[in-house]
Amino acid sequence: MTGFLLVYKPSLIVYTLTKRGITMDFSTFLLDHYNVTPDMRITYFGTEHVIWISALVIGMILISLVYRNLSERQRPGFKKGFAWFIILLEIIRQLIYLFMGRYRLEYLPFHLCGITEMTIFIYAYTGNKTARESLYALGIVGALMALVFADWLDLPLFNFHSIQAFIIHGSLIAFVLMLVVAGELKPDVKRLPKVLLIHVGLFLATFFFNKAFDTNFFFSNAPSPGSPLELFEQIAGNPGYNLITFGLVFIVWIILYGPWLIFGREKKTYKYNYKDVRNPKY
Repeated sequence: MTGFLLVYKPSLIVYTLTKRGITMDFSTFLLDHYNVTPDMRITYFGTEHVIWISALVIGMILISLVYRNLSERQRPGFKKGFAWFIILLEIIRQLIYLFMGRYRLEYLPFHLCGITEMTIFIYAYTGNKTARESLYALGIVGALMALVFADWLDLPLFNFHSIQAFIIHGSLIAFVLMLVVAGELKPDVKRLPKVLLIHVGLFLATFFFNKAFDTNFFFSNAPSPGSPLELFEQIAGNPGYNLITFGLVFIVWIILYGPWLIFGREKKTYKYNYKDVRNPKY
């Protein structure tokens, strides 16, 4: 019901937020992680967080249904337009920080979700099968974890970075989901080794980049606050928790690919013609 109000009755949402003590204060719109106070933050799974996730889930469903009903001729244009929308959201965030004179290396799109943005763009224009598999194997999981354990909740609700982060991560999931719903993406476990090899290379590159420039891409330098990575660090230390994270990836793949391996196998069909019947090969 909350999501319905978000889409069709925005005035009621404003009223609801106000009643809960959440005012539309845009004076914090251009603040970043380094000039906010604790009282400005969004609570994990508080009203604001739940409303955002509810709205994004509805958006994902609608986009998937729209894409599924498009013709084969219309789909390439839709994918390219959606890919540009995601890329432009990232460019806008980068430019705002740059123009404000607050740009830091940590804002580079080198996290897994940033890599997913680029992968979506590549797939939309090339149809590359490895890129497509990567979106399902890691992209959708990374974006989902980012929404659930969002590391931008220390920012105010009406803040450009917070708004951009919610929309872009929801868009990443929506893009992959629409491919699955339309039958365009059918997971293939045989492509996982190549996907794994590429991302291990990316992880190692960012790991050493993090050590050299004190960044935290792929969260290999420090766990994301409030995420399960903090528990992994308590168990295995730092950087040992990264090994547990890699192990978790394989568990996630069993969950993602298991149903397809069990229920998604295509039945083999055998076609015979008159000649085969008259002269069987056995």
